[in-house]
Amino acid sequence: MEQGIIERWQNDDPDAFDELYTLHASAIYRLGWAMLQQAESAEDVVQETFLRAYKARYRYDAKKASFSTWLYQIALNYCRSHLRRKQLLTIPWLYATDESPDFPDGRPGPEHHALRGEYRRQLWEAVQGLTVPLREVVTLHYYMEVPAVEIAKMLGCPEGTIYSRLHNARRTLAKTLAAKGVTGPELLEPQNAH
Repeated sequence: MEQGIIERWQNDDPDAFDELYTLHASAIYRLGWAMLQQAESAEDVVQETFLRAYKARYRYDAKKASFSTWLYQIALNYCRSHLRRKQLLTIPWLYATDESPDFPDGRPGPEHHALRGEYRRQLWEAVQGLTVPLREVVTLHYYMEVPAVEIAKMLGCPEGTIYSRLHNARRTLAKTLAAKGVTGPELLEPQNAH
């Protein structure tokens, strides 16, 4: 179904562009927000990603990557440019918002929810201190739930490098949190490591 929309889009059907925007804008917004931590900047990521995708629509090749992977790559490149322009390698993460990343959890209860919220806040604060390459893979893999093989395509590196970065990120986050006396039942459990 989506491939048909993409073909129509590449043949200059304006309705197809609107359909693709509707299908993918919220995911691009989430990626932009996770990387830049500002709603306005995340909106810019969406607009700029789709503008760049529109200009490059004839170069998209389904044999090389899925459409969502191709869009994530464009969005990630824009986020990197934004960070370089602003010379911000660490960005204040918003702690007390409804937009905070949420990890799957099967344990109910208000006490657990409060503790888990504090743990999540501390975790994402620690993510802020990661290097940009580690923060990218953490954001893509755990928050956006992109498989490592797709991240490798997106970043143009071997899949093993992605697993190595994820391992290094988990190790660094565990040390950072342990130094603050923060422990949790799990530290970024792999969502889709296959």
